[in-house]
Order: sequence, then C-alpha cells, then structure tokens
Amino acid sequence: MANLHGVFKWVYDIGNWLAKIMYLHLLWVLFTVVGLGLFGITPATIALVSVIHKWVDQDFDIPIFKNFFTEYKRECFKSNGFGLILIALGVFFYVDIKISQQLIQSFYFHAFLLFISLLYIVTVLHFFTVYVRYDLKFFFYFRQSFLIAIARPFETIAMVISLIALSYLFSFLPVLIFFMGSSLVVYPLVWFGYRACYEVERKKEKLNEEKMENTEKNNDVSS
Repeated sequence: MANLHGVFKWVYDIGNWLAKIMYLHLLWVLFTVVGLGLFGITPATIALVSVIHKWVDQDFDIPIFKNFFTEYKRECFKSNGFGLILIALGVFFYVDIKISQQLIQSFYFHAFLLFISLLYIVTVLHFFTVYVRYDLKFFFYFRQSFLIAIARPFETIAMVISLIALSYLFSFLPVLIFFMGSSLVVYPLVWFGYRACYEVERKKEKLNEEKMENTEKNNDVSS
C-alpha cells in the first residue's frame, strides 16, 4: 500500500510475501495431486518455478493462479519426460552408492560415484530455472544447467547452503512444510539460479561486444 511507511510497510510487505508463498505452495500441492502425484509433480514444480522466476525477473504482483495454471497446462506432458529422467538418474546414483558402500567397498570407486552424484545434484539445482528461462532442445537443458552450475560456483554453493539452512528450519518448525514447504525450498534456488543465469548472460554479452570491437579495429587497420 502506497500510504504505508516505515515499520508498517515492512510488516505489510512481509505478510504479503508470506501469503503469496503459502498460496503458491497450495497450488503446487493441488496440481501435484491432480496429476496423480508422479505425473503431476514435475509440471507443478515447473509452474511454481515459473511464477517465482517472474517475481524475481519482472513483477511480484503478477496474477499467480493465471500464470501457474497456464504454465502447468503447457508443460503437463513435455516436462514429465525431464522429470522421469531426473528421478531415474537420482535413484540410479543412490542405489549405486549404497551398493558401493556395502558390497564393493572401494574408496576410489566410491569417491568417483560421490563426485558424479555431486555433479548431478548441482545440475538439478539449476535445471528448473534454466528450463523456464531458456528455449532449448531437449538434452541441451541438462548441458546448460551443468555449465551454469560450474561457471557460477558461488550461486551453486549458496543454493546448497540455503537447502541446509531450510532443513534445520523445517526440523524445528515442521509445520512450515505443510503450509509453504515447496515455495520456501524453491524460492532461494530460483533467486540464486536467476543471478547465475544473468551473470553468465552478461559476461557473454560483454565478450561479444569486445569481439565486435576487435573486429571493427582489425577492419579499420586493414582498410
């Protein structure tokens, strides 16, 4: 509200943010159930990420349900392919690590599996933001997510720290999981993911500008 100032505006803004976070989580739960769980969780998560990405990139006052529902319908089938791949890879790495730990018991092989699993995790952390931000071919989403995770280690580490902090918060206040869990988890991931993408794009634009300037200088010299 424009007529609020100081602490009153601060309290209003926090209340407004919490209300929208709770509403967005409710939509995520509802549409996950509508999609029968396994086939609803990926499009619902894509829709959730899309709304939060628009909050960060455009405007916090966008119509939430309209944007969520539109994205959910559009991604209802396509996104499930990505979701099944990510889930299958996660299960595969988890089972392999357990087998390595209990049966193979080779330090070097186990360390290799942990390293590959870490690369998988950081790729997943950036995947959904990359998915809603770019229009790429199928497997290029995985490559782009991996490259951004490696190119922007600060944001990637910040994502991991935010997840650890939230896990402690949920352990003390588990009620938050039921009222705003998905939104609280996704919000910092999208925020840091957005920053990572933005910085990579900015650096790429700067390199292109420098390349064009060098080309122009070379043309001037040759002429």
